[in-house]
Amino acid sequence: MIKLFRNTRKQLLTENKFTKYLFYALGEIILVVIGILIALQINNWNNRRIEKEEEKKSYRNIKRQIEDDRDELTKEKALNNYLSATYKYANKIIRAQDYTKSDSLALMAMGLSQYSDFNSSGTIYETLVNSGNLKLLKNDEITSLIQKLETTYIRTNKLENIHWEIIINELSPALRGVVNYDAFKAVKPEKLFEVEMQNIFVESIYLTSAKDSVYSKALREIDTIIKRINTELGTVKD
Repeated sequence: MIKLFRNTRKQLLTENKFTKYLFYALGEIILVVIGILIALQINNWNNRRIEKEEEKKSYRNIKRQIEDDRDELTKEKALNNYLSATYKYANKIIRAQDYTKSDSLALMAMGLSQYSDFNSSGTIYETLVNSGNLKLLKNDEITSLIQKLETTYIRTNKLENIHWEIIINELSPALRGVVNYDAFKAVKPEKLFEVEMQNIFVESIYLTSAKDSVYSKALREIDTIIKRINTELGTVKD
């Protein structure tokens, strides 16, 4: 093709058809420009296609992580609710001063050492920023929701840390010499009915209630993010 153009130009110059040569040269330049523009357009289209695929890949990774978080949260929420119900029953026994249930109360007091402990699959937003993939996500609402979710995770972890501190600083000293851990029996049952032990149960009741509220909030936020991601991926089901 290039050889054909060269020969045509040479023929026109040889025949002194300068005007025709100018028109021909202009047409040739226009064809070259059009070719370049088409090549650029194809390249831009290909780059956009690659970016879109990378964006979808990021959305799928985020979705997979928060689905794992949802499973973990659901499990920890169930444990937290079970423990909360146990603490309320124990407080009821203490209020009634029902010494016939001393051994049951001893078991429940030992159960205060258990607590729900949610661990997220990772810091999604921070990972996106550090990897440079944040700029791939075109939906600002989703990135904002992810930030909001991670703030909720931080609140969850703070409550869990408080719970752990109660176990270490208050529960352990209160149960030492009061309950036989090996026999699961109350050695000094009267201590289980005193206000110090009751206060630990009450603290745990309020704490598990607060944790349940935050767990529920996180689960709602996860469901919202998944719906938004499904929309981006075009996988919304009727």
